[in-house]
Amino acid sequence: AVDVRGIHADDRCFDTIVMTFTLCSIADPLPALREMHRVLRDSGKLLFCEHGLAPEPGVRRWQHRLTPWWKPFAGGCHLDRDIPALIGDAGFSIEEIETGYIKGPRPMTFLYEGVATKG
Repeated sequence: AVDVRGIHADDRCFDTIVMTFTLCSIADPLPALREMHRVLRDSGKLLFCEHGLAPEPGVRRWQHRLTPWWKPFAGGCHLDRDIPALIGDAGFSIEEIETGYIKGPRPMTFLYEGVATKG
C-alpha cells in the first residue's frame, strides 16, 4: 500500500491530482487529502471518481452493516465514506460533481465524480 500522508514533494508543485477509487481503502483518508491539498497549486484541480455513501437511508443502512464484513475481502474498502464531506474537510471546494449508481448492488455502486479546487 502507498502511504500518501507524506508526499515527498514541495508545497504547491502539482497543477492536477487525479484520484480514482482511492478514499475507500485508505485507513485514514483526511490526512491524505490534506497532503494532496498541500502539494496542489492554488490554481490546481483535484479530479476524483470515488464510490461512497449513498443518499438513500435504506442503502446507507446496508452500507454501514456491510462495511465491517466487506473490508477484509476488498483491501480495506469502506462502502460508507461521505466523499464530499471528506474532500471539504480537507480544505477543498467542490466545483463540479455528478453522482449516481453504476450497475451492481446498490450498497457498493454509488459514485461521486467531480472536480475540486483549493477552498
